[in-house]
Formats: sequence, C-alpha cells, structure tokens
Amino acid sequence: MKQLLAIAAAVFFSSAAATFAAETTLTGVISDTMCAMGHESNIEHAKETSGRTMTNQECTVGCVMRRGQKYVLVADGKTYRIENQDHASLATFAAQTVKMTGTLAGDVFKVSKVTPAASK
Repeated sequence: MKQLLAIAAAVFFSSAAATFAAETTLTGVISDTMCAMGHESNIEHAKETSGRTMTNQECTVGCVMRRGQKYVLVADGKTYRIENQDHASLATFAAQTVKMTGTLAGDVFKVSKVTPAASK
C-alpha cells in the first residue's frame, strides 16, 4: 500500500510540474521551416515570376499560408518549432525580431506572448 501511495504521489507531482512549467522569453526572428535562416532565394524567385521582390514578411507568411510550412523562432543560431501555429502574433510579427514568451520543451516553444524586441 505504501508503494502504491508513493507511485501515485510521484505521478501527481510530475504531472503538476509539467502543468506549471516555467515561462521563458527568447529573443529572435519569426521565420518559417523552409527559409529558417534566410529568405533570399525565395524572394528572388518571386521576382522572377511576378516581377517584384517580396519582403521577408511576405515570404514567411506566404510559405506558411500557401506552401504548408510552419512558423519557427530563430534565436541564437537555434531554430525552435512553434507548437501553437494559430497564435495571432505570428503572422503580424513574421520576419521581425521579437521577444517571445512561453514554455519551452526541448526545441518546441508554446507561445503565450509576442512583442517587438527593443531597437538598439
């Protein structure tokens, strides 16, 4: 019986810890899985087909909306997958340097808040 109680307590506290994971804030650029580190090739490709150059934001949002890519955060040379792809701020701040707050599990970030990073 004591062993069963010990196991139940361990399960309870480990699930509680996961539920209340500490929020963290990372500063980086919102990009997409295709162009994570740079949009130059897609922007130039668009110029060849449409006659005008796309902005980085147009490229990012276009890749997500029309090419089946996913939003990512590139921070300190690492690429973090974003769990909640429907977060409204992702398209708004696409290709911009932001402060992203949320919970991090490995390389997966669950966004709770996105704000523009302060200009230097």
